[in-house]
Amino acid sequence: MRARILATSSALAVLLAATTGAAGDERLVASARGVLAKYRSALVTVRLTAKVRNVYQGREQAGPEETSEISGTMLAPSGLTVVSDMSGDPSGRGSPRSANIETDITDTKLVLQDGRELAAHFVLRDRDLDLAFVMPEEQGLALPYVAFDGDATLQRLDDVIQIYLLGKMHSREVAVALGKVQAVLTKPRRLAAVDLVTGLRSLGCPAFNAAGQVVGLVVMKRAPEQAGSYGGLRDMLDLMQPVIMPAETIRELAAQATAKPPTP
Repeated sequence: MRARILATSSALAVLLAATTGAAGDERLVASARGVLAKYRSALVTVRLTAKVRNVYQGREQAGPEETSEISGTMLAPSGLTVVSDMSGDPSGRGSPRSANIETDITDTKLVLQDGRELAAHFVLRDRDLDLAFVMPEEQGLALPYVAFDGDATLQRLDDVIQIYLLGKMHSREVAVALGKVQAVLTKPRRLAAVDLVTGLRSLGCPAFNAAGQVVGLVVMKRAPEQAGSYGGLRDMLDLMQPVIMPAETIRELAAQATAKPPTP
């Protein structure tokens, strides 16, 4: 009799755990759908035209102009937009081999999801934090945005909701992904490391917790210039580690960006 009771209790426990897990998954999916519906219009494509120069021993070799598109997130009705600085830099300044490469951005436009294109300019860049801010030339706009007003702290294995734009080939459709915080990095500042592939696609886009609260922006963790050699596979992957920059940092730099003149 006792064995039968124990077996029944075990079966009920397994069933309860499975039911609870399913319910949790459903809540997370519902939250992700809510995030997508609420914030999808705040994602914007930043189209950059740049001229890259190779300068070596005082000699300059100029290349042709190149046009690329990256993702950004609008932070205010004015259209102030934040992007990953590295994702929009054709010189690849994140690479230890890029010391001789210089880049001039010759044209910047915000491509909204309704098809409008707005001339814009950079107002602030912080390469150490991998953040850059772009402001439209037109004033008096009333655009959708994400207010980075949350202060939630992420821990390992916390659920994360990420929304991001696909490229022009896929009509710049908005995608949504569910993931986990893989690690918490503490030096030189606290950052949440996320999945490599989704993280790279989400550069310049917001991340949310399971409750749908914005927790930060996905950027690339910069490697220190004195890091040394990058010969091994792990070293190379470390150079491409996407992280979530806390919302507080985005707020602070956005305030500075609105008060600064354009940055070349």
